[in-house]
Amino acid sequence: MTTDLTVGKPWKVLLLYILPLFGSAVFQQLYTLADTVIAGRFAGPTALTAIGASTAIVNILMAVALGANAGCAVLASRFFGAKENAKVKSTVFTALISFSVLSALLLIVGVSTCRLVLDALKTPAEAMDESVTYLNIYYFGLPFLILYNLGTGIFSALGDSKTPFFFLVFSSVSNIVLDLVMVRPWGVAGVAWATFIAQGAACILTLIAVFLRLKKLETQERPTIFSSALLKTLLLLALPVALQNSFVSVGNLIIQVRINELANALGIGITNGFTAGFKLLVFCTTCFCTCANGLTNFVSQCYGARKFRRIKQGFRSALVISTVLTAVFVAACLIFAQPLVGLFMAEEGGYALAMQTGMQYIRIAAPFFFVVNVKVVADGTVRGCNGNVGFMVSTFTDLILRVAFVFILTPFLGFAGVGWAWAIGWLLGTGVALGFYFSVPCLKKKNLQKYDDDGNLLCAAE
Repeated sequence: MTTDLTVGKPWKVLLLYILPLFGSAVFQQLYTLADTVIAGRFAGPTALTAIGASTAIVNILMAVALGANAGCAVLASRFFGAKENAKVKSTVFTALISFSVLSALLLIVGVSTCRLVLDALKTPAEAMDESVTYLNIYYFGLPFLILYNLGTGIFSALGDSKTPFFFLVFSSVSNIVLDLVMVRPWGVAGVAWATFIAQGAACILTLIAVFLRLKKLETQERPTIFSSALLKTLLLLALPVALQNSFVSVGNLIIQVRINELANALGIGITNGFTAGFKLLVFCTTCFCTCANGLTNFVSQCYGARKFRRIKQGFRSALVISTVLTAVFVAACLIFAQPLVGLFMAEEGGYALAMQTGMQYIRIAAPFFFVVNVKVVADGTVRGCNGNVGFMVSTFTDLILRVAFVFILTPFLGFAGVGWAWAIGWLLGTGVALGFYFSVPCLKKKNLQKYDDDGNLLCAAE
């Protein structure tokens, strides 16, 4: 089923569209949470450190996948909103070919440089071999990761957020079952192979469904299999998201070096605790940020249909929906910090220090989820209106400050400085994001007055 997001009450359309996306995000995050929780409890005292040392690199790879998702989704939804189905198909074919080639190249480079990169990050020596094993297996699953995210972006562009959700539920449950079966005989490697198999299943099922769905789109002209012009546009849309997320991950990579330094000085419990707290933070923010991702596709369709008044209505509706979801995550992190962090821990290898570190980090950062929620909703609107520069600037402001304050604050506040660095970065980044939102040309009053609610140019403006 495809959905035209340019008609119907904005709050109702967004709610029905966002909820499956939210469910998909929850289950997708279970991939990494299951790996971390099961490895931390059953694969030995260095397993959590091994996965934590790889996390920043894994997030860079995820950034590429998210860029593919966002670029294809925005462009395809723009054509879909304008009823140009042949260009929708051409966009999909071009994206699948291009990102397949890119994923193969990244796999080769990643495997070739794995140990060198982990060594440069000052990964604790006792966890090095497990980190290399985990990361290399992840590289081999990279094509599955990128193409799966590309597929979900295509479905989102067509207004269908339910189909990929069902595939993801199946693969997530399979991943958890395989984790439990494979962790005891093979340790961290077993956890990595479980994720590889689950991601592969999700990718294959999603791509089959994509091609079946595309057959149902009626076209008056024959779509092209590969278009260099569309590839250029895709890259212009995908690169800001990929660079933004990559830049965030590179920033986290730099922060990981500081975390590893603290761990080498104070004990491996620092790395374990940060890994647990960071996984919880990413789980929470990724889940409620799906509202912004859904809003971007809503805005992009409305932008293509010139329904600019509807974009502002969508922004307000999405902000209400995402704030309610955010409140749930804030309450959960503050009330249940100890049991949530404890999920990742076996009572060995610096358990007390790890628990203290993880709880401190999540309790400082959680109240500021409300702040970053406003930022991502504003960013989502700006991106859907073709404002990629503003989207990038607000994110880079947040990240640069966050990295800087980690190194500024930790010598005085100890590990607590890491949590406060996140809070400061989010606050200032949100101010920049709102500034760009209020500067979007098509949302200014003088432009809104030129069009009616259906996107038709008013006679007085002609």
